[in-house]
Amino acid sequence: MQKFTLLSHQWKAATRSAAVSKSVGIKVFMGFVFFILFLELLGGGFYLGSALAKSSANPIADLMRYGVYFFLAILLFRYMLQKLPTLMVKPYLILPIKKSKLVNFMLTKPLFNSLNILPLSFVLAITLGLHKQMDAYSFWVIVATVMTGDLFVNYLSIYIKRVQIKHEYVFYLFLASVAALLFLDQFAIIDLQAFSSLVFMQVIAQPLWLLTGLLLFAMAYYLNFQLLYNHFSLEDFGKGDTNQRSSLENLNYLDRFGKIGTFALLELKMCVRNKRTRTMLFMAPLFLLYGLFFYNDPKNLDMNGFLIFIGIFISGGFMMNFGLYFFAWESGHFDLMLTTNNTYKDYIKAKYYLMLSSSIILFLLSTFYVYYGLNVLLVNCACFLFNIGINSLLLLYFATNNNQYMDLSKGASFNYQGVSGRHFVLIIPLLVLPILIYIPFGLLDQSNIGITIIGTIGLLGILFREKLLDIITQRFINKRYQMSEGFRDK
Repeated sequence: MQKFTLLSHQWKAATRSAAVSKSVGIKVFMGFVFFILFLELLGGGFYLGSALAKSSANPIADLMRYGVYFFLAILLFRYMLQKLPTLMVKPYLILPIKKSKLVNFMLTKPLFNSLNILPLSFVLAITLGLHKQMDAYSFWVIVATVMTGDLFVNYLSIYIKRVQIKHEYVFYLFLASVAALLFLDQFAIIDLQAFSSLVFMQVIAQPLWLLTGLLLFAMAYYLNFQLLYNHFSLEDFGKGDTNQRSSLENLNYLDRFGKIGTFALLELKMCVRNKRTRTMLFMAPLFLLYGLFFYNDPKNLDMNGFLIFIGIFISGGFMMNFGLYFFAWESGHFDLMLTTNNTYKDYIKAKYYLMLSSSIILFLLSTFYVYYGLNVLLVNCACFLFNIGINSLLLLYFATNNNQYMDLSKGASFNYQGVSGRHFVLIIPLLVLPILIYIPFGLLDQSNIGITIIGTIGLLGILFREKLLDIITQRFINKRYQMSEGFRDK
C-alpha cells in the first residue's frame, strides 16, 4: 500500500510542478528525437540482421561475437544519458516508513525508464532480419540474455554514477578501464570477439547460464541498495571529495596574472564545485577519443573534409559544449558581476584563455593520432588553430545571446534548463565553416592548400584577438542588462 502511495505522490509532483508548462516544448522535441532514434535503431537492426543472414554461413555465431561490444555500448549510453533515480525523502523521514522501503522504491524506478526499450528493440530488429536462420529456442534465449544483461548494466551504471558524486576520480577510472579494454582489443593484445563468442554461445547451448546474469543483476542491485541505505541523507552526496576540492587552492598562483587570473580561478572553481559543470568537465576526454571511432576505417582517412569535421570535434568539442553557456553558468550571481569594480574585457579574456587552455591540452593529448598517418596530425593541427583563433571568439560572441537561467546544482543528463533550439543551431556554423573553406580547394584537388588556409585563418584570429575581443566586449556591454533580466527569470 505504501508503494502505491509513493507512486501517487511522484505522479502528482511531476504533473503539478510549475516547470511542467515551461518545458512542454522541449519535452515534445525530445520525444520526437527519441521516436526518430527508435525508428533508426529498428531500421539499423533489421538491416544488420538481413546483411548478416546473407553474408554469413553461421549468422548466430557471428552475431554472438559482438555481444560484449553491445553491452559496453549500452553501459556508456546509460552512463551518459540516463538520469539517476531520485526521491524527495524529507517528507517521509518523519513518517513510520522503513528506510529500506524508500530505498527499494527508489531502485525500482529505473525499471520503468523509457531508455529500456531501445536495446531490446534493436536486438529484436536484428533477430527479425535473421528469422529464416533462427529457431524459436535461440530467439527466446537471446531475448532473455539481452534483458538480464541490460538489467545488470542498468544498475551498474547507476552505481558508478552515485559513487562518482562522492569520489569524482571514479569517472576517470571507469573511462580509463573502458578505453584500455578497447585499446587492447584494437591492437590484438586481447580478443574480445573470441571471448564474446565463447560466453554467449555457451549461454545458447546451456540456458542455465542465464542465472549468472541474474546473479550479476542482484549484486548490482545490492550494491546500490547498500550505498543508498548507508548514505540516505542528501548531504552525504553533496559534499564530494574534500581533498580534491581543496587542491584548487594550489592554483592560487593564477592570481599573479591579475584580474584575468582571478577570473580564471573562479571559473575553474565553479566547474569543479557544481554538478552540471562537473558533468561537462568529465565529458572532455570523450571528445579526445572521438577519432578512434572513425580513424580505424581506412576509407575515412582519404576523406579530408570528413577529417576536418573530426579534428574540429577533438580539440573543440568541449569548448563548444561549454562555451555557448559561458555567461549562463554564472546566471545565479550575474548581477554581482555587473556591480563589481572590474573591467569587462578582463572578464571576457579570462573565459577566452580558459577555452584556449582546454583546446591546447586536448590537442597535445591527441597527437597520438599520428599513428594513423601524418596527414591526420596536420589536419588536427589546422583544426586546432581554427578552434582557438576563430571558433573560441565566435562562441564568446554567441554566448552573449543567452539570457536563460541555469541551475548548476542539477546534473546535465536530460537536463535542458537554459537550453533552447538556437544553441544547437549556433554550433552548426562552428562545424561547417572550416569545411566550407576547404571544399573549393578539395574540388580542385588542392587539399593541402585548403588545410593550410584553415590553419592560416586560425592564426590570423589569434594575431588579431585583442581587436576581436574588443568587439565581443562591446557587444557584452550592450547586452548585459538584457542578459541580467533574463537570468533573474527563474
